Amino acid sequence: MKSNKKTLLPDTSGFITAVGNLATEFGWSARSSEREGEAVVVALTTMDSFFERFIWVFDTNRISLRCMLVSTERIPPKLQNTIFEFCARVNDSLPFGCIEFSFAEKVLVFRDSTDLDWGPVDQVVRNTTSRVLNLGKVYAKAVQLTIAGENPADAIRKAEESS
Repeated sequence: MKSNKKTLLPDTSGFITAVGNLATEFGWSARSSEREGEAVVVALTTMDSFFERFIWVFDTNRISLRCMLVSTERIPPKLQNTIFEFCARVNDSLPFGCIEFSFAEKVLVFRDSTDLDWGPVDQVVRNTTSRVLNLGKVYAKAVQLTIAGENPADAIRKAEESS
């Protein structure tokens, strides 16, 4: 059976324009770069002091988008096992997206991915960005509580109840 639906394949310039427009709406300063197989846009966020940047990556081979919201809080070595438990507990309950620990930067990253060929690039970028921002909004306080010494399960429960 063949579908009459035409696959929408975004181009790199269309992706960069869509992301740039969204970053401008948020009041974020953004820069783009391209390398073989990827277009990347990085924006310095101003939403609150817990997050430092938002990153959009267009994988041109897979026609997919990765969105990442990067925290400013560096996780000290003595808290890393607690943060691993925190990430596992959060991820276990999520229907989409995730929270990850960046071993290179020692920070937490909220992330989600999607295919870019299912709709207009600006709509796909906007929806995926929104999901990642919502993850950050819900769980930032739980991260801070966990870093301050609260049990990860209790911190997550409090964050989910208040959202």
